[in-house]
Amino acid sequence: MELDNSINQRFSVKSFIDKKVDLDSVIKLLEVGGKAPSAGNLQDWRFIVVTDEGKKDEIASACMDQVWIGQAPVLIVVCSDLTNLRRFYEDRAEIYGIEDCSAATENILLKATDMGLNSTWVSAFDEDEIVRILRTPDSYKVISVIAIGYSEEKADEKQRHDIKTLTYYNEYGSSTSQSNAFPLVKEENVKAVKEAAKESKGFFEKLKEKFSNVRDELKKEEE
Repeated sequence: MELDNSINQRFSVKSFIDKKVDLDSVIKLLEVGGKAPSAGNLQDWRFIVVTDEGKKDEIASACMDQVWIGQAPVLIVVCSDLTNLRRFYEDRAEIYGIEDCSAATENILLKATDMGLNSTWVSAFDEDEIVRILRTPDSYKVISVIAIGYSEEKADEKQRHDIKTLTYYNEYGSSTSQSNAFPLVKEENVKAVKEAAKESKGFFEKLKEKFSNVRDELKKEEE
């Protein structure tokens, strides 16, 4: 599956059917998660794979009592080990940990779609409860819970804002039409480029004819 297809076809599900996800598939997801970029290439993400029914139900309760989360055959809890991040980045460590693990999480979601799996990124949870359930070290920060499995849900058409209304160039508030970021986009410049192209077309045709004549003359001299 092409990347664009994975991006466009990925959607969050709220129910899973009773079908197991094999360990090899989980490993493939984790390997792709581990290929995400990270601050200083410290690769601070840590993945806790949860298949135990009791723990899944506990995690579902910690995620604002969303029972459907416990129905997923596999939960991947993504944590950042802040140990090295704190050593190198001090006060920025937690921010970088969130960024790194979010990148890893998105990789996993897209790979899951590519493999025909369904998934949901869960970000609403009681972190203290997750820490208690999974017994994570003090240096770990829980970033996301990913529910993985198979679902019979069908994706609704994605509603997204027009990206042009959310994008600025060179500074806040400067849209494409107002800025010099892409000068050829401006209407007056587009017109000028078209006129120049029209003129150059005649020039290149004349130049081509000139070379053709010279080539013919050289052939005659050789004869």
